[in-house]
Amino acid sequence: MSPKVTHRATTGLLLLAALLAAAGCDSADSSADSASPSRTGNSAQISGTPSGPADSGPPATATPSAPATAPTGAPKEQLLKVVISGGFAGRHDEIVVRQDGTYTTKKRDGSTAGGRLDAAALDRLRGHLKAAGFAALPPSPTGRPVADAFMYQYTYDGHVVLVDEMHRPQALRDVSADLPVGYR
Repeated sequence: MSPKVTHRATTGLLLLAALLAAAGCDSADSSADSASPSRTGNSAQISGTPSGPADSGPPATATPSAPATAPTGAPKEQLLKVVISGGFAGRHDEIVVRQDGTYTTKKRDGSTAGGRLDAAALDRLRGHLKAAGFAALPPSPTGRPVADAFMYQYTYDGHVVLVDEMHRPQALRDVSADLPVGYR
């Protein structure tokens, strides 16, 4: 094979791996969110904390019904989720913006943070989301693969769109414009 063909094949494989990693990370996070009580129980066992019949106290309160009965701290309805992944260092950062403008971020190292978009930024974000026409956007990259590019996965109103930095349309750049620095 010529070096040009080999480079194209390698680039294509790298893009495919990035897409699969982004899709796998998102589905793992989704299943982890829905199974957080059992995940809490498993992490207690992994960390060496005894559980089961040898416990001297009452069972932990982390049951499937516990999050539903806790009125405070319950997440509000999601407006937008953006996952940025890829690059040379293997970035994987997420932001979830809720309907009320509050947001939480999660970095690759597991650190989390939160904040709130001001009213003007939230209004602009809603306008850009409507103008982007998510239902009409292709769900996966359509351009030529770019090695080590950042991949952006947008989830809005039941639609998921994955695009790399080089082929991200202006409508999606506008959606990101009012997000916190690092998620634009």
